[in-house]
Amino acid sequence: MVTGIPTVKTSRSNEAYRVLKGMILRGVLAPGAEFTELQASELVGSSRTPVREALARLRHDRLIVLLAARRYAIAPISMGDVHNLFDVRRLIESETTRLAVGRVDGEQLRSLDQLCRSTYDPADSESIQGFLQANKEFHQALARASGNPRLVDLLIPLLDEMERLLYLGLQHSDRGAAIIHEHRSLIAALEAGETAAAVQEIHTQLNDAQEMVTQAFLDGAFDPKLMTIDLHGGARS
Repeated sequence: MVTGIPTVKTSRSNEAYRVLKGMILRGVLAPGAEFTELQASELVGSSRTPVREALARLRHDRLIVLLAARRYAIAPISMGDVHNLFDVRRLIESETTRLAVGRVDGEQLRSLDQLCRSTYDPADSESIQGFLQANKEFHQALARASGNPRLVDLLIPLLDEMERLLYLGLQHSDRGAAIIHEHRSLIAALEAGETAAAVQEIHTQLNDAQEMVTQAFLDGAFDPKLMTIDLHGGARS
């Protein structure tokens, strides 16, 4: 038997996971929205077995919660969640940034600089997604430059979990130019070998991002009301 080749079942499960996760991260499926396993299958156009496997992965990612047998809800977001997630990111990225100073070579710096040359239109879903992907790759690359793969493993799922917070925040704020400036200031500090300045820059970035998300929360972007899935129009109250 040939190993290492995904089966059709695995491929369908991965695709169901990718589609559902994307809908959650982009806010198409709103925080608190309730749905059944059958509805999830209809949303992705797949049979229930691979969807069931995808839902198990999404539960592990803390993006959905189980309410009852085969009934789920998109994990709600509270102000406490916002604070906790950013607190953990500050702990991890302060350390990865500190370790990256003196380890990041010129090629890595140019790669980081290229990643942060993306901007977005708050009214354009696709441009926000592209911007977030570039931003995620920037922070992952910086973490890898620390030379500590365990810290990278801690950061990657955290970035995934926070993506929907940032997506909703970016929809309510045009911070593209400011984020690019922050990234370049961080690169300059890394290149100069200024540890304290580099760590301060990562704190500034995360503080500004938290303020953006908090304001979006206060503006009602994170509707805590329970909702149900409308297969023809996303989520509805």
